[in-house]
Amino acid sequence: MGRNGIKMNWLRAVQVSLPFFALTLFWQAYDYVVPLILSGHYRLGTTVYSVIMSIDNVIALIFLPLFGILSDRISGRLGRRTPIILLGMAGGMAGLFFMNMEDKRAIAGDVRFVPFLLFLLMTVFFMSLHRSPGATIVTDCFIRPQRTTANAVLNLMAGLAGVLFGIVGHMLIKEEGTTTVFTSCLAFVMAGMAAATILYLIVVRENRFVEEVRKANEELGLIDDKTDVTDSTPTKLDASEKRSLILILGAVLFIYMGYNGFHTHYTNFLVTHLHKSAAWTGPYLVEVGVGMLMMIPAAFITAKLGRKKSALAGMISCVTGYFGVSTVTSGHPGSIYFWFLLAAIGFPLFAINLGPMVLELGKDSDAGRYMGYYYAAVTGAQIITPTLASLFINVHGYGVIGIYGAVCTAAAFLMMVSVRHGDVKPDFLRALKDASAVDD
Repeated sequence: MGRNGIKMNWLRAVQVSLPFFALTLFWQAYDYVVPLILSGHYRLGTTVYSVIMSIDNVIALIFLPLFGILSDRISGRLGRRTPIILLGMAGGMAGLFFMNMEDKRAIAGDVRFVPFLLFLLMTVFFMSLHRSPGATIVTDCFIRPQRTTANAVLNLMAGLAGVLFGIVGHMLIKEEGTTTVFTSCLAFVMAGMAAATILYLIVVRENRFVEEVRKANEELGLIDDKTDVTDSTPTKLDASEKRSLILILGAVLFIYMGYNGFHTHYTNFLVTHLHKSAAWTGPYLVEVGVGMLMMIPAAFITAKLGRKKSALAGMISCVTGYFGVSTVTSGHPGSIYFWFLLAAIGFPLFAINLGPMVLELGKDSDAGRYMGYYYAAVTGAQIITPTLASLFINVHGYGVIGIYGAVCTAAAFLMMVSVRHGDVKPDFLRALKDASAVDD
């Protein structure tokens, strides 16, 4: 592998992000469509369908680290992550297909809830199966100093999947009399998942990409006990590293408690607190659009400041943005645009860095396990925060969600301040800089 191979390979970052693109497309559809199917086509009450919608998070919390460890232990012609990605995608698409068929039956009057629920459980199990491997492969295909930038591309691809569903998927939802029909929408999602997976199989050669990373590490003099993917012994962290890992995962938990708590109740905040229509999507589109546009600039900022400082800066911006939202009144609702802009600028700065910081602590041969830890923390936040935030809302009203988001993010900030490990090692950065200088 020549020196030019050490430079950031943007195309490869896009290619290995394709499974995560498909994964995000699915979850965007699942979170939007399934509650409407359960309440509208199967006549389930809010409490019952809310419990069903939480099943995926419970499954993910239990199995994500295990699936990550499983992908670490696989070795074959397709690599470590690709077999699990393919199994998860195939099983998930099959489950979604049968869910769609059962939903069509329900619309036609032949309501069979138990088969629908079984296919739903099948779908969320298989889609949870490859959430960690689908993100970890991006890590495997880049040397450690480039992982934050690769993760930025991963997040950008996820954002594009969300936008694609938001535009095309929503257009394919049809109203037939008093019934909302999702058949074409779900067919589009399955086609998008299949297309992304097939393209991934065509353009990605996992074992070759991983071997090129190993050669790049050799050229840069970066082979050590953590970058040697052939070393299958589990990572042993010293006391300081364990403390940093716990603090980073705690920061992930609190940051996403704030993020999900705010966004779960945002529509009700809009309607009941600001007295605006739920169709007023301008602030949300600003947040999503600016957040996507900031992903790559956030990677360049990280290259200058480092992961920890960039994450802290992003948290400060988000705390300010969330707190600012709590000051917005129905008399001047337009000011929310400014506060959403601050939050959108801050979010990518920690979103692209916290995962790589967790991975930096483990061996490359343990990347699936550590990515599983990261997503378990994210999932834990998704389980805890809707109910916890609602307790404060019941007392103080929906205007409290900005303060809730700010307090949770501030707690994450305090944890990150004490983190001592997880940034790119200085000798890694020096070696990469020297290699780039030779290229120039």
